[in-house]
Amino acid sequence: MKGKSQTKTELEAIDLLPFLGYLNEYHEGNLLSLSNWIDRAIYMFHYLPVDTFTEFERQNISHVLMGLKEAVMEIYLNRCLETLK
Repeated sequence: MKGKSQTKTELEAIDLLPFLGYLNEYHEGNLLSLSNWIDRAIYMFHYLPVDTFTEFERQNISHVLMGLKEAVMEIYLNRCLETLK
């Protein structure tokens, strides 16, 4: 990646290879497994000591994790719809 300001349209498939490798190695390509672990991370995140993160940081981190989960579920649902066609 070029930096934080890189847009989504500049990403190429090759940029996602590390993520796909992680998904295949640790979740056997199962997007629902990854989604469940993201849910667990969000749940456990709320039990960290209060002095670790500010309330604003907690909100932002939870938002990022939920965005990641939504993207994973969208991919999963699109893949399911493609198999039904």
